[in-house]
Amino acid sequence: MIEIEKMGKPAVPIVSGRFELDAIASARAFAMPDLQFVLVPRIYRNLAIDECISQTEAAIDDLIGILTSEIDEAREAPQITTTERFEGDDRYDAVQRMNDDFILRDWGDAMPLYPPTQEAVDALIEGTNLPADHLVCDMPPGFGLATVEKIAINSAMAGAKPEQMPVIIAGVKALSEIGDQGGKSLLMSTSPHAPMLVVNGPIAKEIGINPKSALGPGRDNQVNITIGRAFSLCLRNIGYWYPGHMDMDTIGTTRKFVHCVAENEEMSPWEPFHVNQGFKAEESAISVFITDGELDVQDQGNVTAEGLLKTIAYGSTFGTRSLGERHTSERLIFMPPDVARPVGAQGFTKRGAREFLHHNANHSLGKMIQFMPLEGEARVAANWKWLESHTEQERLNMTVPLLESADRFYVLVIGADRAKTLVMPSGPSPATVGIDQYIG
Repeated sequence: MIEIEKMGKPAVPIVSGRFELDAIASARAFAMPDLQFVLVPRIYRNLAIDECISQTEAAIDDLIGILTSEIDEAREAPQITTTERFEGDDRYDAVQRMNDDFILRDWGDAMPLYPPTQEAVDALIEGTNLPADHLVCDMPPGFGLATVEKIAINSAMAGAKPEQMPVIIAGVKALSEIGDQGGKSLLMSTSPHAPMLVVNGPIAKEIGINPKSALGPGRDNQVNITIGRAFSLCLRNIGYWYPGHMDMDTIGTTRKFVHCVAENEEMSPWEPFHVNQGFKAEESAISVFITDGELDVQDQGNVTAEGLLKTIAYGSTFGTRSLGERHTSERLIFMPPDVARPVGAQGFTKRGAREFLHHNANHSLGKMIQFMPLEGEARVAANWKWLESHTEQERLNMTVPLLESADRFYVLVIGADRAKTLVMPSGPSPATVGIDQYIG
């Protein structure tokens, strides 16, 4: 609607009630804070036709009224403060008061925050070679200005260390380079999309990022968790990724406690992922993927490369397939050394493994498209309309490749010494940014 308004045409969005705060936040973020809208009670997507009609008819008078009247007053913008001060009986009490206040404002992740004091922020800025006011990027989905100082403030709340700052800054930059708008539409989706951070190169070992059982809690993953948390706080407070505002996820996911891992380069038979992305092996880089679910794919005895890869190929086929002009889904595969090493030892390059997965990851077209009725569905592209002439059973019998090409499978060696592969639907394609340029 904002884009239509910019073309000189009056536009009034019809917004379902749950999305009112999202509409206000989005209008503000996308430079038209006074955009007017009409509220209806229910979301249209899965609503019966008669209810769609009745709730729209009930909103017509309001819609016409907005189109034919002047805006009485602008919406009040959120108040911005530069310094907060909290006092208590002792330091612990003051920190607790800070936490209570920050959580009420939704600035945190519901876990205790470290005080982002000036001293803590300055120490983090010393961990990079950039000045405090350097603009790293506009951070999606709300495109707040991610300066080094703002990144440091959020990193301080996560308990980050100065040596972790270059990784966090590079991660923020990488998110902004995904797709044409930093994955904005997926981050704002009603599905559980969330970033996944993967670090390659010498810095991972230098600062202690775990490449083995890397997604769990505990001492071994302290650095992983801290970097991921710092990134997620930046995403909230700089990117405005607040639940119910610009994050409209239906159920949610623990992946939104953003994870950071390192690739297990020492135990991999192949070149590391950042080399595939154009970096040198001795350089350090971080890649950001947008994930949408996960599945543990276990193998209980295969020792041949073909057997191991067929297990992963079949495990990759869960989920849905778009009927748009292009099918752009991807799969992010965290392959543990106990799978990767025998596959590599038996002659498979990483490219060969991806091609094998693509060739064997096939599924029933009819099953993958059951989430989207064909008849009268505006989201079904013209090149798929021929399916309307086939029966449901005929569609079920059609076997098609899961993804468009082998290029849409991303294989990274991550994990400990067990044959359990993690497969995650993902997309759009990841972005990779060098870390060394930010080291102080």
